[in-house]
Amino acid sequence: MFGSILFPVFLGTVIFVFFFLPGKCRPFVLLLASCLFCAYMDMRAFLILLLISGWAWLMGIKIEKGREASAGGGKLWAVLSVSVCIFLLIAYKYGNAAIQRMDWKEAASDAVLMNLVMPVGFSFYIFQVIGYLMDIMRGKSHAERNICYLACYFAFFPKLVSGPIERQEDFLPQIKNLKGVKFWDRGRLSTAFTYMLWGYFMKMVVADRLAVHVNTLFESMQEFDSFWLFLGMLFYTIQIYCDFAGYSYIAVGCAKVFGIELTQNFRAPYQAENITEFWRRWHVSLSSWLRDYLYIPLGGNRKGICRKCINTMIVFLVCGMWHGAGIHFIVWGLLHGIYSISEILLSKRGKKIPGGRVMTFLAVAFAWIFFRAESLTQALQYSFRMLTTGFRPEQMERAMELLSLDIVEIVIIISGILLVWLADELSSRRRMHLPFLIQQGENAVRYIIFYLLAISIFLFGIYGPGYHTEQFIYMQF
Repeated sequence: MFGSILFPVFLGTVIFVFFFLPGKCRPFVLLLASCLFCAYMDMRAFLILLLISGWAWLMGIKIEKGREASAGGGKLWAVLSVSVCIFLLIAYKYGNAAIQRMDWKEAASDAVLMNLVMPVGFSFYIFQVIGYLMDIMRGKSHAERNICYLACYFAFFPKLVSGPIERQEDFLPQIKNLKGVKFWDRGRLSTAFTYMLWGYFMKMVVADRLAVHVNTLFESMQEFDSFWLFLGMLFYTIQIYCDFAGYSYIAVGCAKVFGIELTQNFRAPYQAENITEFWRRWHVSLSSWLRDYLYIPLGGNRKGICRKCINTMIVFLVCGMWHGAGIHFIVWGLLHGIYSISEILLSKRGKKIPGGRVMTFLAVAFAWIFFRAESLTQALQYSFRMLTTGFRPEQMERAMELLSLDIVEIVIIISGILLVWLADELSSRRRMHLPFLIQQGENAVRYIIFYLLAISIFLFGIYGPGYHTEQFIYMQF
């Protein structure tokens, strides 16, 4: 919905109502807006979200009461509730794949498949539910008695579709202190606007433009040589980053308007020197969730190098399975597991993987082939052709025609990628996100940047009649 013309109208209406009504009404305004947003996106998701929110509220109270009654109390409720969450996630992720392999009658199969299509945002808010319940079981946090606050935590519309995966202790206190948020806070509003503008630039100018060419390269790989397939791998590497980071920037900006700080999901990940650092910078809320709720409970690195490697591989296996039911997602996860274990073993010997940032980038880019492909077979075919076809200069003109590439398109693509790279380089060196860097500039500089970004989106963004903005990639997870 962020790419819809209706979203600015929706957001503007919510902002007006939020600041017009008394401060004590603000959490309920955000909850109502989130429910409407969810229902508009997917009515099934809205109904399931309501049921899960009520169920998590009840289970959280039961777990806390059991824990207060005795030392080991509440664990049964915690295990039961978390097991239900995992079961629902597996059912939605893998239900379709399982049914398609069964020899059912077509009509019955179609009916079941329609009901098992995963609701939008389900993976993200079910992880929040699991984290919430586990924190109560550990005594790290208390069960929230106000169901409206808790439902807003799960459903807050800027993060509903693709995260970030927020923690209770970070989000709920902000919901409870919305009374003090003033509408006219020039610094907050300017920063929020910068986040959203940069997010839309990354999405509409860079990601959606690259998506057109990536789709052609993957769907018609037999028409292209190694040069173009290698370029397609690099294009998708930039596309998925600009797509997901673009969404995250827009989400952070929207939340900041209401005085709510969301987790910064990206920290210039392609500037990482190794895979471990990459995962500290990429999808931060997911990687930290997997660390705290899976890796550490498995034993982390406390039980020797062998156990550390096994735990690492389990985490990346789960990470791959979380993203989708296909084997190619599992292979993508296992590749990152192999990369990480290689670093662990080399580090044990006092060595590092040669190549640093370049080698890390290429390793990540190669793994993205398996993430982008429709199946493991397609991923293997693409990889094989990319590595074996060779460069055929005589086919250059035909390839450019198939991709609808001309000088103007090439200049726009290169300029967009360079601008994103430059922004990440500056952010990485200054240890500060681009919107905050822009805010440090003089007013004239900020306004020039706002103007140039807005004009770029208007002139070079992919939108308009006959074109549907590419769905955010992580919406399907």
